[in-house]
Amino acid sequence: MNNKRKIAGAVVLASLLSSTAFSQITFSGYMETGYLVGSNKPTATHNARNNSTKGFGAETTITVSGKGKTALFDYEMFQNLDSDDVGNGQDVSNVTVLSTRAIHLLPAKDIRAFYTWDGVYGGEIARTTIPVVTERPVDLTGASSLAEFIDVTSGGHAVGVDVLNIAGNGRLSIAYNPNTASLSTASSDRLFSGTLQQGVTNQGSGASVGYRQSFGPITVGAGYTSIDNKGATLVDAKSKTFGVIFAQAPFAVGIQKTLNEGAKNGSATNVEDDVLNLGVTFAASKEVTFGYMHGKMDRKVQNATAGPDLKVHQLTAAYNLGPAVLSAAHEKSENGRQAAGVTVAGMDASITKVKLKVNF
Repeated sequence: MNNKRKIAGAVVLASLLSSTAFSQITFSGYMETGYLVGSNKPTATHNARNNSTKGFGAETTITVSGKGKTALFDYEMFQNLDSDDVGNGQDVSNVTVLSTRAIHLLPAKDIRAFYTWDGVYGGEIARTTIPVVTERPVDLTGASSLAEFIDVTSGGHAVGVDVLNIAGNGRLSIAYNPNTASLSTASSDRLFSGTLQQGVTNQGSGASVGYRQSFGPITVGAGYTSIDNKGATLVDAKSKTFGVIFAQAPFAVGIQKTLNEGAKNGSATNVEDDVLNLGVTFAASKEVTFGYMHGKMDRKVQNATAGPDLKVHQLTAAYNLGPAVLSAAHEKSENGRQAAGVTVAGMDASITKVKLKVNF
């Protein structure tokens, strides 16, 4: 009996070892700490949109990745664990550290079917088509008031397909989100009413397509999104973006235009944003890079008097130490906005940030 058990155990162990040999698991990520100090200028009728403050913050992100083969297709997956605050990594309602994730199925060369939560797919691959030193403009401080391209993958569950290496390095990405209100912890085995995780219905659904390709020193990116918000009084959302980057060492320059109508999660009031961003970077050496971004946004809100254009200026410098990057940035915004409201003359803000990021 003991010999039979040993043989059975050996067979099970061999089976496990043989199956795991087809998969590869890797761990990567980063830790960073930043110091921010800011001041703002409220108006007589509007409070400042950000309190004057200063202090340290930190973030740790760990990415678990895997890939392997089956008899029908290759596969890939990754899952991020993110310590950041709600609205910038964690799910707003459920406060889980399990953030961005994806599963890829590769049935043929250069064809990739995917599922994702919060991944960069669809039109989002063209969301930032200007050169940047560290973060994209909206992420530098989170306080610029600039709008950006509306997609269906940020903070949402989506499926779709990528066509890779078109004419060399082109990528076409198509994504579909059946429920834009579904949160990150939505169950794979229960309907919303069965999980008691969230009191939402199928608020809206949408599709997004993006294309990005480089031709020598020129990179182009384009994206389009259409979202059907199902409420009888909710305005549907549409978004278009196009950008061009010209990179010739040590300089890179780019310009991007984005047009938005409506809101991703639905609004009874129509909002239109016309955004133009210009970015320039200069690599002073292999280690040191400087950058400047200028953004301008014209906002129109239904049944409201339009305010002046929002203007944003960002200066960034970074010193690359290999696995570590030390950076400093300053952002100044003029005529800011509050939530979905119009821009307000004189509601200005100024923020300075110093950050150390260590990759592993």
